[in-house]
Amino acid sequence: MSFEISKGKGIAAALFVSLVLFCQSTGWGYEEGPVVSPGTVTGKVVLKGTPPPPRIYHLIFSPNIDLCGRISDGKGNRLLRDFQVASDGGLKDVVVAIVGVEKGKLFSYTPEATIENCRIVPFVTPIRNNHPFTMINKDPIAHDVQGYTLKDDYTFAMFNKPLTPETIASKTIRLRKGHYIFRTQCGVHDYMQSWGIAIGNPYFAVTAADGSFTIPDLPPGEYDVIAWHPHMKVLAKPIRVEANGKVDLNFEFDSEEIKIPLHDLQMQYRLDTALQPHHLVPPIELQEY
Repeated sequence: MSFEISKGKGIAAALFVSLVLFCQSTGWGYEEGPVVSPGTVTGKVVLKGTPPPPRIYHLIFSPNIDLCGRISDGKGNRLLRDFQVASDGGLKDVVVAIVGVEKGKLFSYTPEATIENCRIVPFVTPIRNNHPFTMINKDPIAHDVQGYTLKDDYTFAMFNKPLTPETIASKTIRLRKGHYIFRTQCGVHDYMQSWGIAIGNPYFAVTAADGSFTIPDLPPGEYDVIAWHPHMKVLAKPIRVEANGKVDLNFEFDSEEIKIPLHDLQMQYRLDTALQPHHLVPPIELQEY
Protein backbone atom coordinates (compact mmCIF):
# COMPACT_ATOMS: atom_id res chain seq x y z
CA MET A 1 0.00 0.00 0.00
CA SER A 2 1.42 3.36 -0.95
CA PHE A 3 0.93 6.61 0.94
CA GLU A 4 0.55 9.53 -1.44
CA ILE A 5 -0.59 13.11 -1.02
CA SER A 6 -2.85 14.89 -3.45
CA LYS A 7 -2.14 18.54 -2.73
CA GLY A 8 -4.71 21.26 -3.15
CA LYS A 9 -3.69 24.62 -4.55
CA GLY A 10 -1.49 26.56 -2.15
CA ILE A 11 -0.37 23.61 0.00
CA ALA A 12 3.26 24.09 0.97
CA ALA A 13 5.84 21.42 0.17
CA ALA A 14 6.55 21.24 3.90
CA LEU A 15 3.18 19.56 4.50
CA PHE A 16 4.57 16.10 3.88
CA VAL A 17 7.42 16.77 6.33
CA SER A 18 4.88 17.97 8.89
CA LEU A 19 2.89 14.77 8.51
CA VAL A 20 5.98 12.71 9.22
CA LEU A 21 7.11 14.82 12.16
CA PHE A 22 3.83 14.87 14.03
CA CYS A 23 3.75 11.10 13.95
CA GLN A 24 7.22 10.65 15.42
CA SER A 25 6.75 12.61 18.64
CA THR A 26 4.30 12.47 21.53
CA GLY A 27 2.40 15.47 20.22
CA TRP A 28 4.51 17.23 17.57
CA GLY A 29 5.26 20.07 20.00
CA TYR A 30 1.59 20.60 20.77
CA GLU A 31 0.82 22.67 23.87
CA GLU A 32 -2.44 22.73 25.79
CA GLY A 33 -3.88 26.11 26.69
CA PRO A 34 -6.94 28.37 26.54
CA VAL A 35 -8.44 29.07 23.13
CA VAL A 36 -9.66 32.62 22.49
CA SER A 37 -12.43 33.20 19.94
CA PRO A 38 -12.32 29.63 18.55
CA GLY A 39 -13.60 28.70 15.13
CA THR A 40 -15.21 25.58 13.68
CA VAL A 41 -14.53 23.55 10.56
CA THR A 42 -17.41 21.55 9.11
CA GLY A 43 -17.82 19.71 5.87
CA LYS A 44 -18.44 16.51 4.01
CA VAL A 45 -16.35 13.85 2.32
CA VAL A 46 -17.70 12.04 -0.73
CA LEU A 47 -16.54 9.22 -2.97
CA LYS A 48 -16.86 9.87 -6.68
CA GLY A 49 -17.67 6.83 -8.77
CA THR A 50 -18.61 3.27 -7.88
CA PRO A 51 -17.19 1.88 -4.61
CA PRO A 52 -15.55 -1.55 -4.68
CA PRO A 53 -17.68 -4.51 -3.61
CA PRO A 54 -17.12 -6.00 -0.17
CA ARG A 55 -14.43 -8.58 0.37
CA ILE A 56 -15.76 -12.09 1.01
CA TYR A 57 -14.42 -14.46 3.69
CA HIS A 58 -15.68 -18.02 4.11
CA LEU A 59 -16.54 -18.67 7.75
CA ILE A 60 -15.66 -22.34 7.37
CA PHE A 61 -11.98 -21.41 7.03
CA SER A 62 -11.85 -20.10 10.61
CA PRO A 63 -12.87 -21.50 14.01
CA ASN A 64 -15.75 -20.34 16.22
CA ILE A 65 -18.38 -20.42 13.49
CA ASP A 66 -21.24 -20.44 16.03
CA LEU A 67 -20.11 -17.06 17.37
CA CYS A 68 -18.62 -15.42 14.29
CA GLY A 69 -21.52 -16.55 12.12
CA ARG A 70 -23.82 -14.21 14.02
CA ILE A 71 -22.82 -11.67 11.38
CA SER A 72 -22.88 -13.07 7.85
CA ASP A 73 -24.54 -12.95 4.45
CA GLY A 74 -26.70 -15.97 5.26
CA LYS A 75 -24.62 -18.11 2.89
CA GLY A 76 -21.78 -18.93 5.26
CA ASN A 77 -19.63 -15.89 4.53
CA ARG A 78 -18.49 -12.76 6.36
CA LEU A 79 -18.38 -9.60 4.24
CA LEU A 80 -15.80 -6.89 4.90
CA ARG A 81 -16.93 -3.59 3.42
CA ASP A 82 -13.95 -1.23 3.34
CA PHE A 83 -15.92 1.58 1.72
CA GLN A 84 -19.29 2.47 3.24
CA VAL A 85 -20.94 5.03 0.98
CA ALA A 86 -24.27 6.82 1.40
CA SER A 87 -26.75 7.20 -1.46
CA ASP A 88 -25.41 10.68 -2.23
CA GLY A 89 -21.77 9.57 -2.15
CA GLY A 90 -21.02 10.50 1.46
CA LEU A 91 -18.06 8.42 2.64
CA LYS A 92 -17.89 7.04 6.17
CA ASP A 93 -14.71 6.43 8.21
CA VAL A 94 -12.55 9.19 6.74
CA VAL A 95 -10.09 10.80 9.17
CA VAL A 96 -10.06 14.58 8.73
CA ALA A 97 -7.22 16.22 10.67
CA ILE A 98 -5.88 19.77 11.07
CA VAL A 99 -2.11 19.96 10.58
CA GLY A 100 0.01 22.68 12.17
CA VAL A 101 -1.92 23.54 15.33
CA GLU A 102 0.77 24.33 17.91
CA LYS A 103 -1.44 25.27 20.88
CA GLY A 104 -5.05 24.68 21.78
CA LYS A 105 -7.56 22.66 23.74
CA LEU A 106 -6.87 19.66 25.96
CA PHE A 107 -5.48 16.64 24.11
CA SER A 108 -6.82 13.80 26.24
CA TYR A 109 -7.85 11.43 23.46
CA THR A 110 -7.04 7.74 24.00
CA PRO A 111 -7.79 5.46 21.04
CA GLU A 112 -9.66 2.25 21.68
CA ALA A 113 -11.31 -0.52 19.70
CA THR A 114 -13.94 -3.05 20.69
CA ILE A 115 -14.19 -6.67 19.55
CA GLU A 116 -17.68 -8.14 19.50
CA ASN A 117 -19.11 -10.98 17.42
CA CYS A 118 -15.72 -11.37 15.75
CA ARG A 119 -15.67 -7.81 14.44
CA ILE A 120 -13.40 -4.89 15.34
CA VAL A 121 -15.15 -1.55 15.71
CA PRO A 122 -14.71 1.16 14.77
CA PHE A 123 -13.24 0.28 11.37
CA VAL A 124 -11.03 3.39 11.49
CA THR A 125 -9.45 4.72 14.69
CA PRO A 126 -7.00 7.67 14.81
CA ILE A 127 -3.95 6.75 16.92
CA ARG A 128 -1.33 8.62 18.95
CA ASN A 129 2.36 7.80 18.83
CA ASN A 130 3.89 6.79 22.19
CA HIS A 131 0.42 6.49 23.70
CA PRO A 132 -1.65 3.43 24.62
CA PHE A 133 -4.13 1.78 22.30
CA THR A 134 -6.86 0.01 24.26
CA MET A 135 -8.59 -3.13 23.02
CA ILE A 136 -11.81 -4.40 24.60
CA ASN A 137 -12.73 -8.01 23.89
CA LYS A 138 -16.42 -8.60 24.57
CA ASP A 139 -16.42 -12.03 22.95
CA PRO A 140 -16.45 -15.25 25.03
CA ILE A 141 -13.50 -16.49 22.94
CA ALA A 142 -9.87 -15.47 22.59
CA HIS A 143 -8.61 -13.33 19.70
CA ASP A 144 -5.05 -12.99 18.42
CA VAL A 145 -4.78 -9.24 17.82
CA GLN A 146 -1.88 -8.20 15.60
CA GLY A 147 -0.77 -4.60 15.08
CA TYR A 148 1.15 -3.37 12.03
CA THR A 149 2.47 -0.07 10.74
CA LEU A 150 2.76 0.59 7.02
CA LYS A 151 4.92 2.72 4.77
CA ASP A 152 4.71 2.37 0.99
CA ASP A 153 5.05 -1.38 0.34
CA TYR A 154 6.71 -2.13 3.70
CA THR A 155 4.77 -3.55 6.64
CA PHE A 156 6.24 -3.70 10.15
CA ALA A 157 4.81 -6.01 12.82
CA MET A 158 4.46 -3.85 15.92
CA PHE A 159 2.82 -6.28 18.33
CA ASN A 160 0.98 -9.56 18.69
CA LYS A 161 -1.41 -9.48 21.63
CA PRO A 162 -3.55 -12.52 22.46
CA LEU A 163 -6.77 -11.31 24.07
CA THR A 164 -8.43 -13.77 26.42
CA PRO A 165 -12.24 -13.87 26.55
CA GLU A 166 -14.00 -10.75 27.87
CA THR A 167 -10.88 -8.83 28.83
CA ILE A 168 -9.35 -5.38 28.27
CA ALA A 169 -5.73 -4.85 27.25
CA SER A 170 -3.55 -1.94 26.14
CA LYS A 171 -0.45 -1.68 23.98
CA THR A 172 1.69 1.41 23.52
CA ILE A 173 1.91 2.59 19.91
CA ARG A 174 5.54 3.12 18.90
CA LEU A 175 5.77 4.11 15.26
CA ARG A 176 8.87 3.52 13.20
CA LYS A 177 10.38 6.52 11.42
CA GLY A 178 8.23 7.51 8.49
CA HIS A 179 5.35 5.22 9.47
CA TYR A 180 1.95 6.75 10.23
CA ILE A 181 -0.56 4.18 8.96
CA PHE A 182 -1.71 1.56 11.48
CA ARG A 183 -3.57 -1.68 10.88
CA THR A 184 -4.94 -4.30 13.25
CA GLN A 185 -6.28 -7.74 12.46
CA CYS A 186 -6.95 -11.05 14.14
CA GLY A 187 -4.50 -13.81 13.33
CA VAL A 188 -7.24 -16.42 13.67
CA HIS A 189 -10.17 -14.66 11.97
CA ASP A 190 -8.72 -12.80 8.98
CA TYR A 191 -11.90 -10.81 8.29
CA MET A 192 -11.39 -8.99 11.59
CA GLN A 193 -9.54 -5.86 10.45
CA SER A 194 -9.33 -2.18 11.36
CA TRP A 195 -7.21 0.82 10.37
CA GLY A 196 -5.79 4.03 11.79
CA ILE A 197 -3.59 7.03 11.07
CA ALA A 198 -1.45 8.97 13.54
CA ILE A 199 -2.70 12.37 14.66
CA GLY A 200 -0.65 15.05 16.42
CA ASN A 201 -3.31 17.23 18.07
CA PRO A 202 -6.96 17.00 19.18
CA TYR A 203 -8.29 18.75 16.08
CA PHE A 204 -9.55 15.82 14.06
CA ALA A 205 -12.76 13.97 13.27
CA VAL A 206 -13.91 10.72 11.68
CA THR A 207 -16.72 11.13 9.18
CA ALA A 208 -20.19 9.86 10.01
CA ALA A 209 -22.29 7.55 7.84
CA ASP A 210 -23.31 10.48 5.63
CA GLY A 211 -19.70 11.66 5.21
CA SER A 212 -20.11 14.71 7.43
CA PHE A 213 -17.63 15.96 10.03
CA THR A 214 -17.20 18.80 12.51
CA ILE A 215 -14.00 20.02 14.18
CA PRO A 216 -14.76 22.66 16.85
CA ASP A 217 -12.74 24.91 19.20
CA LEU A 218 -9.99 25.64 16.66
CA PRO A 219 -7.69 28.62 17.38
CA PRO A 220 -7.84 31.30 14.66
CA GLY A 221 -5.08 30.94 12.08
CA GLU A 222 -3.99 29.34 8.82
CA TYR A 223 -3.69 25.58 8.63
CA ASP A 224 -3.56 22.60 6.30
CA VAL A 225 -6.25 19.94 6.53
CA ILE A 226 -5.81 16.33 5.46
CA ALA A 227 -8.42 13.68 4.68
CA TRP A 228 -7.45 9.99 4.76
CA HIS A 229 -9.24 6.71 4.17
CA PRO A 230 -7.73 3.20 3.95
CA HIS A 231 -6.65 2.21 0.44
CA MET A 232 -6.67 5.84 -0.72
CA LYS A 233 -4.05 8.56 -1.08
CA VAL A 234 -4.26 11.50 1.30
CA LEU A 235 -6.08 14.64 0.21
CA ALA A 236 -4.99 18.05 1.53
CA LYS A 237 -6.39 21.59 1.49
CA PRO A 238 -5.42 24.91 3.12
CA ILE A 239 -7.84 26.86 5.31
CA ARG A 240 -7.98 30.15 7.17
CA VAL A 241 -9.95 30.25 10.41
CA GLU A 242 -11.18 33.67 11.55
CA ALA A 243 -12.02 34.53 15.16
CA ASN A 244 -15.35 32.90 16.04
CA GLY A 245 -15.57 31.91 12.39
CA LYS A 246 -16.91 28.88 10.59
CA VAL A 247 -15.16 27.21 7.67
CA ASP A 248 -16.99 24.93 5.24
CA LEU A 249 -14.61 22.37 3.77
CA ASN A 250 -15.38 19.44 1.49
CA PHE A 251 -13.25 16.62 0.08
CA GLU A 252 -13.84 14.29 -2.86
CA PHE A 253 -12.10 10.94 -3.29
CA ASP A 254 -12.10 9.18 -6.66
CA SER A 255 -12.99 5.48 -6.70
CA GLU A 256 -10.65 4.97 -9.65
CA GLU A 257 -7.72 5.70 -7.31
CA ILE A 258 -8.58 3.00 -4.77
CA LYS A 259 -5.64 0.66 -4.20
CA ILE A 260 -6.38 -2.65 -2.51
CA PRO A 261 -3.60 -5.28 -2.76
CA LEU A 262 -4.63 -8.22 -4.94
CA HIS A 263 -3.96 -10.71 -2.15
CA ASP A 264 -6.55 -8.86 -0.03
CA LEU A 265 -9.15 -8.63 -2.77
CA GLN A 266 -11.70 -11.38 -2.24
CA MET A 267 -14.59 -10.17 -4.38
CA GLN A 268 -16.28 -13.42 -5.34
CA TYR A 269 -17.26 -16.76 -3.89
CA ARG A 270 -14.36 -19.08 -4.54
CA LEU A 271 -16.03 -22.31 -3.42
CA ASP A 272 -19.32 -23.65 -2.18
CA THR A 273 -19.51 -23.42 1.58
CA ALA A 274 -20.42 -26.56 3.50
CA LEU A 275 -22.02 -25.44 6.73
CA GLN A 276 -24.89 -26.77 8.78
CA PRO A 277 -28.25 -25.00 8.24
CA HIS A 278 -28.14 -23.35 11.67
CA HIS A 279 -24.91 -21.62 10.68
CA LEU A 280 -26.55 -19.92 7.71
CA VAL A 281 -29.05 -17.78 9.63
CA PRO A 282 -27.20 -14.89 11.31
CA PRO A 283 -29.07 -13.82 14.48
CA ILE A 284 -27.26 -10.46 14.82
CA GLU A 285 -26.78 -9.01 11.34
CA LEU A 286 -27.62 -10.20 7.83
CA GLN A 287 -25.09 -8.67 5.47
CA GLU A 288 -25.95 -7.80 1.88
CA TYR A 289 -23.49 -8.00 -0.99
